[in-house]
Amino acid sequence: MSGPLIVALTACRHMEPLAVVEGLPGSGAELRPGELRALAAALLRIADDAERRPLVRRGKPLPPDRKVYPLHS
Repeated sequence: MSGPLIVALTACRHMEPLAVVEGLPGSGAELRPGELRALAAALLRIADDAERRPLVRRGKPLPPDRKVYPLHS
């Protein structure tokens, strides 16, 4: 697997955390165990960041926060 995951942390229409992820392996991806673990670790970091991110400020939705998550195998 090459390249980092690029993520926009935002909110869905129900004002719940939402992550829009670019760089995921596509259909039929062949991943070694180390690559699978790196992907799982990155996804867990993304989920934690999405839940910790404030969704509103002064009653208005915040714009998406774009972050890069490197994949360490």
